[in-house]
Amino acid sequence: MASGGCATERSNFESEVVKRAPSLEPPFTLSDIKRAIPPHCFNRSLLLSSSHLFIDLFLSFLLYYVAAIYITRLPTSLLYVAWPVYWILQGSIQMGLWIIGHECGHHAFCDYPWLNDTIGYFLHTSLLAPYFSWKYSHSRHHSHTASLENDESFVPRKKSSLNKFSKFLNTPPGRLFRLVILCTIGWLLYVCFNVAGKKYEKFANHFDPKSPIYNDSERFQILLTDIGLIVTSYGLYKLALAQGFTWLVMIYFAPLVIVYGYLAIITWLNHTHRSLPHYDSTEWNWLKGALSMLASNETYNTKDGGDEKTWEAWNCLVMSRIVEVEDILHKG
Repeated sequence: MASGGCATERSNFESEVVKRAPSLEPPFTLSDIKRAIPPHCFNRSLLLSSSHLFIDLFLSFLLYYVAAIYITRLPTSLLYVAWPVYWILQGSIQMGLWIIGHECGHHAFCDYPWLNDTIGYFLHTSLLAPYFSWKYSHSRHHSHTASLENDESFVPRKKSSLNKFSKFLNTPPGRLFRLVILCTIGWLLYVCFNVAGKKYEKFANHFDPKSPIYNDSERFQILLTDIGLIVTSYGLYKLALAQGFTWLVMIYFAPLVIVYGYLAIITWLNHTHRSLPHYDSTEWNWLKGALSMLASNETYNTKDGGDEKTWEAWNCLVMSRIVEVEDILHKG
């Protein structure tokens, strides 16, 4: 069941009262939210989207060029500064490219589904991300956000299922350990082993076309995703033979660690704050679940007497989910 209002939680030092996001029915509807979004936000401009894509691609290739031609020739003493700066800059730019691929998966890049999928497929495949596989599981996440039974990711464990190791993870050293794992291999653990994902009766991952995550109509595209990743991996293997594995790590793989570190942190912070409710089947509905994320703290003027109430996370959709217009339109 969801937690609403104020609930008491234990800490290592003392009991503290945690202010919860409202878990009752919100005082507005999906139609109210859509009316609050400026109309131009529902217009998917191919020209504007393409401009963002080309700028990010230009900057990424420029950084690749600088790293391959200039950084590799620097004195050893300067490499300790130059490489980390390159990794952070390149990882930041490529995070933008990853997000564009994400928007393609939501069909928010343009009005042409085939172009959305083509661009998203090549962007994510170049970053070793399973485009169609993640697109479908991510869509189900948005369809069942904050559902204890059906959400695809960020599913909290029930207190009754916690073991001693889980309790260790709630200590300062455990939290540090968890953060390091999350920022380095958290993405791989999720897509390869479904860690922190929905529990299935059989093993689930994002690469097996027969994975229980997918239905029969989606299995060919999962195979297409795998083919793209195999081809990309073979190209990287040939590049490593030509330039050396260390060169490839410094130029290509190190920025990817930054990308997926960003991704893990952003999504984790959005969905796992302890003030956010999760619902069992007796309380969950799509609107309540979709609003169970943390992005801002706004106020909403209710119609019952004009009282102004603080709705943490409830009205964040207006501010932070404009990029997911396609999902909203489908529900409308």
